[in-house]
Amino acid sequence: MIHGGFYNDFLTNLNVNDIASVEVMPNGTSIYGAKGANGVILIKTKRSQSQATRIDALVNVGYEMVPKNYSVMNGAQYKNYASGLLQSTGTNVNNFKFLNADPNYYWYNKYNNDTNWADEVYQNTFVQNYGLSVQGGGDVAGYMLSVGFTTDGSVLDENNFNRLNIRFNTDIKITDALSIRFDAAYTNQTRKLLDQGAPTSYDEKSITSTSFLALAKSPMLSPYTYAGDITIDPVTGQISGQGQIYNAHLDIVDEDYLDEVSVLRDANYRLSNPLAINHYGTAENKNYFENSYINLNVTPRYDFNKNLFLSSLFSMNIINSNEKYYVPMNGVPSYYVAELQGRRENQMQSLASRQTTVNSDTKLDWTKSYEAHNLHLQGGFRYINVSYNLATQKGYNSGNDKTVSIGSTKDKIAGGTDKNLSTLTWYGQAEYNWKNRYYVEGDLAVETNSQFGKDADAGFKFLGARWGVFPSLQAGWVITNEKFFDVQGIDYLKLTAGFGLSGNDNVQYDANRTYFSSNLFMNGVAGIFINNIGNTNLQWETTKRFNAGIELNALNNRLGAHFNYFHSWTDNLLTLQELGFISGLQYNWSNGGSLQNEGFDMGFTAHLVSHKDWNWSIGASLGHYVNRLTALPDGGDYWDTEVLGGTVRSIVGGSLNNFYGYRTNGVFASSEDNDPSLNPNALYITDDTGAKTYFGAGDMRFVDLNGDNEIDEKDCTILGSSNPDIYGNISSTLSWKNLTLDARFNYSLGNDAYNYMRQQLESGSRFMNQTTAMMNRWTNEGMVTDMPKATYGDPMGNARFSDRWIEDASYLKLKSLTLSYKLPINNTYIQGLSVWAQANNVFTLTKYLGPDPEFSMSNGVLYQGVDMGLLSQGRNFHVGVKINL
Repeated sequence: MIHGGFYNDFLTNLNVNDIASVEVMPNGTSIYGAKGANGVILIKTKRSQSQATRIDALVNVGYEMVPKNYSVMNGAQYKNYASGLLQSTGTNVNNFKFLNADPNYYWYNKYNNDTNWADEVYQNTFVQNYGLSVQGGGDVAGYMLSVGFTTDGSVLDENNFNRLNIRFNTDIKITDALSIRFDAAYTNQTRKLLDQGAPTSYDEKSITSTSFLALAKSPMLSPYTYAGDITIDPVTGQISGQGQIYNAHLDIVDEDYLDEVSVLRDANYRLSNPLAINHYGTAENKNYFENSYINLNVTPRYDFNKNLFLSSLFSMNIINSNEKYYVPMNGVPSYYVAELQGRRENQMQSLASRQTTVNSDTKLDWTKSYEAHNLHLQGGFRYINVSYNLATQKGYNSGNDKTVSIGSTKDKIAGGTDKNLSTLTWYGQAEYNWKNRYYVEGDLAVETNSQFGKDADAGFKFLGARWGVFPSLQAGWVITNEKFFDVQGIDYLKLTAGFGLSGNDNVQYDANRTYFSSNLFMNGVAGIFINNIGNTNLQWETTKRFNAGIELNALNNRLGAHFNYFHSWTDNLLTLQELGFISGLQYNWSNGGSLQNEGFDMGFTAHLVSHKDWNWSIGASLGHYVNRLTALPDGGDYWDTEVLGGTVRSIVGGSLNNFYGYRTNGVFASSEDNDPSLNPNALYITDDTGAKTYFGAGDMRFVDLNGDNEIDEKDCTILGSSNPDIYGNISSTLSWKNLTLDARFNYSLGNDAYNYMRQQLESGSRFMNQTTAMMNRWTNEGMVTDMPKATYGDPMGNARFSDRWIEDASYLKLKSLTLSYKLPINNTYIQGLSVWAQANNVFTLTKYLGPDPEFSMSNGVLYQGVDMGLLSQGRNFHVGVKINL
């Protein structure tokens, strides 16, 4: 997407009130071919369960509070910080207007404010959720219609969300043998949308993330214009009187308190007024997102007899997304665009995409029981076709904030993609059990895919296409059904084990093809360039997985427990391999490398109290995994992923997702601590010419791991890992008659995080506000502290990727606390009435310094544990009522 910090998630189209069940399939996923390696989630929506007409109405209103945030400097503290930072720019100017402390000075009121910008852009807000469903039918047909509407005001101003859901399904019995199932769903989402989180760079545009500006904007400035109470002598032109902040109008004048510092000219140091961005950048043709989703399913079924039927699912999904992005002129300073090598006043972008998925699944299903033998067979084929079209445009300098059209902009840049991929899978499944004692299940999928290279080595070739083969076998033994097993207190005991192959085809759709792309040279001359060197040997990843488990119920089923172990081996990893420089490209896709995953999950439930009026049950789960990279393409020893100035290293023989950087050992307190004339082991850095620069007083003391006195990449090491040691949930449900109290905790222990947001707010290298921790920065000779001095541009790399920014992100969170009451009503008109109150994100126990240790930058595995400061979860309260008519 084109808004920073926003990701379009398909699952947000679902209304949770329409969901009947969610099933996670950790095993037996081979039947899903090259799409099953990461597991399968089956989401079933509600269908009619009543022949009598039944109406359910739901109203849910919530109040969401502003989430915890960083503590940043006030106006006076920032002025002190900025004046110190000025000394490191080399400027000779000493009469900056913002440093004049005379209350009678003309500019005094402009630069002596104490603005809490977070209070200006964050707000407590309301969330509303309404739902209505109608179901019923008769012997011939049953139907269900549901309508839902959700509106979320968002605690971050001008980030509102609205969603409309309409879902209809029906089951029609045409004859005794022929029936048909029909489903239709429509969802429309609209959002006011602005950038979120810390900027990834300062080179291409002005910062427009209001959540970041709420922390980084100078608190000595006011959101409102500076004017009024000024007298100009008509003869001499002399100005007298003192200006005032005029609260009726927003400040749209560019920051100018550092104009005299020439070194800042192209550094995009000026920060926008976040209130002005909200005011001038909000409209349906400015910063806005709309997503519409249509799903149509038709499933005819013919029953030959009570044991055998044929069914065929025909499905079509259409998803349209439209996104508008606008950087206004008013309140946003002009900024330097490195791509265009010049300054621009404003910017507009647009995105339009459409994805159409056609899916068919035809299967023959047979079930038969022969005395103690129970057999279930099914087989068929699936066909999936996905077409995706994307068009993007970007332009600068539209003229003003009213002519917001790409056509009115300059320096236009257009892009897009048009892709089409198809998958054909033949599959079969056989299930057998004897006396509900022994269970065996065999699955087999044979799949071809347009993403596979025609010269791939695995599988087999047929009809000019490469086919992958994915078998699996699962077995179970219910020991408690054996005659010899008679253990008092154990009600149910089952052992399971299995082994299977599944695949992963999640790779760029045209990775196996060579193609050219168009581009503008120097933003003016059209041309084409080679954009990919195809790999016709490209194939799917293959994951072999062994699993074993035990399931137990005891003490008259009052105690339940399970334990599952898995070990998987993944070969032919879809990875990028380096290309020779003469190709003009750095990488292309290949199959290289392998990894292993091993782990377990366990859980228990206990019914501690089971009484006529009182019931109390508790439960908990615990998971653990260890991954190990066993090989990389071309015999590489590691793979680095660069993210937000940091390095995530995956090491052959070790784990994935390791933070790799520098270790620190405090701050040099005095000049003598690292004086090369006094210390032969003084630490230094070198520039491109080889010239040495020694660390001085107030600089970080980095650990010289290789002992050569030079601090460079040879001194980097593993700083931590985003992989948790254990994770899971804890639950408790206590009920008295019709009153129920439900508590849900979740936790994660042993996982580290890269706090990029804090790195930006404690780097001490730019003219933007910092956290109050920077009040402890080094400022004078002999000062002992762990916070380095503030230096513009950070020439010594004090804020480089190091253990300063790696934090323990373990936590225990009371995720939800719900009190519900089911009124004892059951009459002709009202079949049921339930009311509830719920609190979410009640409290969190953690050492993490960010607002919330439970975050996500993206769904990419290698970006796990990277906190870029996206909007965190705040405490919220809901009350609701559900009426069954």
